[in-house]
Amino acid sequence: MENEETKISFEKAENYFKKGNFQQAINEFDIILEQSPDDARCYNKLGVCHAQLKDFVKAKSYLEKALVLNIKYPEPYNNLGNIYLEEKKYEKSIEFYKKALELNPDYAAAHSNLGLAYKRTKKIDEAIKHFKRMAEIERRAPISEIKKIRITKNTKSKMILFILILTSIFILWIFLKK
Repeated sequence: MENEETKISFEKAENYFKKGNFQQAINEFDIILEQSPDDARCYNKLGVCHAQLKDFVKAKSYLEKALVLNIKYPEPYNNLGNIYLEEKKYEKSIEFYKKALELNPDYAAAHSNLGLAYKRTKKIDEAIKHFKRMAEIERRAPISEIKKIRITKNTKSKMILFILILTSIFILWIFLKK
């Protein structure tokens, strides 16, 4: 992401995606690529959109392009794993999920997906291990979110206090000047 306009466009595309309007999201992500042709996140999102539309050939090409641009980006590996899981190519999906987890060992979705792939290949002990790991990660996540909320709340309170003090000083200055 290079500039504020691109950031806003990306958020707009993400909103279409979250609402399930994948074609409109694709249109928005395509516009972003015209401005930022080396944006791996954008290629990843385009891959996911096409996967949602069951166009796995296009989805794979976008996800592979994201990896060409950034080989250390775990999400495209996870998303390729999802496509191979959908195509019942379980060993291939396991390979991609493992790669995502090499890059980010705390990637909850990849643990969950890997657990599912192991379940489908009847490797129940491995499946349970990854489902448990996903649950551990997910349990920690809300705590970090609460901390963020507290920090934001404290920051807002301090800003309000600062503005009140500043306003009081200004009013006092006006009265003393008279």
